[in-house]
Amino acid sequence: MKDIANTVHIGELIAVSKIFQLNPFQMIILLEKDLMEVFENKEAFFEKYGNKETYDELEDWCELNNGKIFTKPK
Repeated sequence: MKDIANTVHIGELIAVSKIFQLNPFQMIILLEKDLMEVFENKEAFFEKYGNKETYDELEDWCELNNGKIFTKPK
């Protein structure tokens, strides 16, 4: 992911890092290496993964109250 600073706020990283059990630095590294994804809204997430009950292709995912969705593919 390019330009992480304009896409993800440090507060979002801190909140999501607790869900993924990573620290914010680890999350930034994963985002830079495209091993973690950020979607601005559900529509963008559904466009890539579809609207399903379970997402077997994802290790984990988290939706913030601002609508952003963080995913960690397997």
